[in-house]
Amino acid sequence: MQDLSKILCFGELLLHFAPDSEGNWLNEQSLKIYVGGAEYNVAAALSQWENSVKLLTALPENFVGNQLEFQLKNKGIKVLAGKTQGRIGTFYLSSDGDMQNASVVYDRFPSVFTQSDFEAFSDDEIFSDVKWLHISTITPALSDHAFRKCLHIMKEARARNITVSLDLNYRALLWQNQNPHTIKELMPFVNVLMGNIWSVEQFLNIPIEYELNGNFDDENLLKQAGKTALEIRRQFPEVEKVANTFRFTNGEKVNYFATLFADEQLLVSEKYNADKIEERVGSGDSFMAALIHGILRGNPDQQILEDAAKVAFKKLFVKGDTIDESINIEKL
Repeated sequence: MQDLSKILCFGELLLHFAPDSEGNWLNEQSLKIYVGGAEYNVAAALSQWENSVKLLTALPENFVGNQLEFQLKNKGIKVLAGKTQGRIGTFYLSSDGDMQNASVVYDRFPSVFTQSDFEAFSDDEIFSDVKWLHISTITPALSDHAFRKCLHIMKEARARNITVSLDLNYRALLWQNQNPHTIKELMPFVNVLMGNIWSVEQFLNIPIEYELNGNFDDENLLKQAGKTALEIRRQFPEVEKVANTFRFTNGEKVNYFATLFADEQLLVSEKYNADKIEERVGSGDSFMAALIHGILRGNPDQQILEDAAKVAFKKLFVKGDTIDESINIEKL
């Protein structure tokens, strides 16, 4: 039976234009378009796995906004969106490109989200039936209003005894004109943290102390993951679980595994590899969704980690920003 208590995600809904990297889309006058955005990707997966989800966002008051809202409702996601005149944010990334490098082109300033003051809904409306709040560090990077709203709703969530998760998504292009260490202000309200040892260094100034050789089988990766997690717990004792994803690509080849620090021990997932992947976008978001799903189900920590790692690896073979029906967390 579906739990009526909801997972709330707060973030910008985006259109992802995915031209082929050779430029054939110009001759063919045809372009793949996906609905994306980190928090939406998490919400879409959770909804597909029959969790009750709502997305707090902003939409344009035009047919694009209306059709997007209709699409989300069709996916079972409740939409809380202040509607104003303006445009939806977009980004351009070919399907063989990576969100974490320079091949992504953002076109999201200004957008209805980056211009919003997020005052359309009261705290009681936002938090009605909510038991979990999820945000990624992309959202507070977008505007001062978005940062302040993240801080406010994270603080409010903890006051209401709602679990808070944060994905430390580091996007250099979004932080080039501001200080990523401002994320430390959000950390006292976080219970579940996801990222990797490098994003923790960027945002929280917790250094990588072990010499790393750049290989996926480097034993120092696990030593550093444990050390980083202990330091996070020391500085921010509200954080109960720290997840790390490790994805190493060498040309077309990929090696993948993940860790979860919980109950003062570091758990390590099975390792996965493939000669070629189909999609680089959304794998981390599907991992985050699986983490939330497993914790809410009360699954053992090792199972939560294994399920999340398997989901994230499978997402590397699914085109677009979100998972599809081929990834069922109950039948992995």
